[in-house]
Amino acid sequence: MHEAAVPARSIRRRLLVVLIPSLLFLVLCGGALTYLVALRVATSAYDRSLLDPALDMAQNVRIDADGPHLDMLIQAQEALLYDHADEMVFQIRDAHDRVIAGTQELAPSPALKTGEPDFYDGIYRNQPVRIASVRSGSGIYVQVGETLHKRQRLIWEILAAELVPTLLIALVAIALAWTAVTHGIAPLSRVREELLRRGPSDLRPLSEADAPLEIAPALRAFNNLLQRIRDSSAVQQRFLANAAHQLRTPLAGLQMHLEMLLRRDLDAEVRGEVGDMHVATLRASHLATQLLALARAEASDAHAKDAPRIDLRDVADAAVQRWVQRAIARNIDLGFVLDPAPVTGDPLLMAEMLDNLIDNAIRYTASGGTVTVRSGGVGAFAYLSVEDNGAGIPEHARNRVLERFYRVAGTPGDGAGLGLAIAKEVVDRHGGMLDVQSAATTGTLITARFPASAPDVTKPASS
Repeated sequence: MHEAAVPARSIRRRLLVVLIPSLLFLVLCGGALTYLVALRVATSAYDRSLLDPALDMAQNVRIDADGPHLDMLIQAQEALLYDHADEMVFQIRDAHDRVIAGTQELAPSPALKTGEPDFYDGIYRNQPVRIASVRSGSGIYVQVGETLHKRQRLIWEILAAELVPTLLIALVAIALAWTAVTHGIAPLSRVREELLRRGPSDLRPLSEADAPLEIAPALRAFNNLLQRIRDSSAVQQRFLANAAHQLRTPLAGLQMHLEMLLRRDLDAEVRGEVGDMHVATLRASHLATQLLALARAEASDAHAKDAPRIDLRDVADAAVQRWVQRAIARNIDLGFVLDPAPVTGDPLLMAEMLDNLIDNAIRYTASGGTVTVRSGGVGAFAYLSVEDNGAGIPEHARNRVLERFYRVAGTPGDGAGLGLAIAKEVVDRHGGMLDVQSAATTGTLITARFPASAPDVTKPASS
C-alpha cells in the first residue's frame, strides 16, 4: 500500500507561525501588565481624593444630649460631595451600627481600628462603587462612596497611551518579520525560479556565489547530482554519436554497392529484392544521420555567452540550395517568404532544425502540393515556419509527434519519427517554443519561435 502523501510544509509559514504569535503574545502580556498598572494608578489616586470628604465628615460629627449627629450644612455637604463625572454618597453610623446621616443603601462598613481608613468595593443602586471608610475615636463610622466612571476613563486613557504605540510597534515588528523572512528565504526562491526556467536538458550547475551558509551544502549536493547526470548524459550522447557515425560509413558503402548492382541487368525478382534492400539502406542511413543530429543538439550549449548572433532569414535562404532539387523531383512547389529574424544561437543547429522541418513537409506532401518557408519577427520573438498543404496531423497527435520515434498510425513514407523531435530539441536548447497547428486551408503549419536579438545590419528580404 502507498503511504499517504504528506502535505508540503512551507519554511516561511513555519517561521511566521512562531514569530507572529510570539509578538502577539507579548502584546497581550504588555496589555495585561499595562491594565494592572493603570488600575493601580487610578485606584491609588482616586482613593486619596475619596478619603478627604470622609475625614471632613468624621471631624464634623457632634455628640450632644440627643446623641451623635452631623454638624454640617446641606450646602456644605453638597459642595463636599460634588463631582462632575461620578455620583457620590455617604453614610454615617454610630457605635451601635445605626445610620444617623446619609443614605441607607450602603452596606455596613467592616470593623475598623480608630484612625485607620479602609477602602473597598461595594454596590449602590446596582452600580459598582468604591468606598472609603474611617472610624472616629467616639466609635462613629463614616463611609463615602462614588461610582467608577472617572477611574475607568483614566484606566482606558492609560491603556490607550501605552497600547497604541505598542500595537504600532507590534505591527511594524510583524511587517519587519515578514520582510526578514521573505528576504531570508529569497535565495531559495531564486533557486526555484531558476530551476523552473530551465528546460529538461539544461544541466548547468546552480550558482553558489550568493548562496547563504545554510543552503550552500544543499546546492553543492544538487550540483554534484547534476554533474553525475551530465556525465551519464555525455556518455549516452557519445555512444549515440559514435554509433551513428560508425554506422554511416558501412551504410554508405552498402548503399553504393546496391546502387551499382541496380545498374546491372537483373532478374525482376532479384531487382525487386535489391531495390527493397536499397530502400532499407536509405532509411537506415537517414536514421543514422538523424541520430547524429540529435546527439549534436543534446550536446550543444546554445545559451553560452559567446553564442553568435545569426539571422534566421540567412538560414532559410541557405536551405533553398539544399532542398529545391528535392522539391522539384517530387513536383512540389517550394517557396520562401523571408524577412529579417535575428537571434542568438548555433547556426548549424538552426539549419539542422529547418532541414528536418522541410524534409518532413516534402516527405508527407503529395505530388503537386506546396511547401512554404517563412521567417520574420513579431514583437520580442523571431520565427521560422514551414507550412504545407499535405494530409496534416490529427489534433490528438500534435503533441505526441514531438516525441522521439513517434509516427502517426497509418502515415505513409519511410520516416523514423525523429525529425520533429530533433527540431524540438534545437528549439528548447535556444529557449524557444515549437508550435504545431493546422494550416489555413489543409495541411500543417509548424512554427519555431525564439527570443529576438538586434540585427547587425538590415538586409533586403528575399523570396
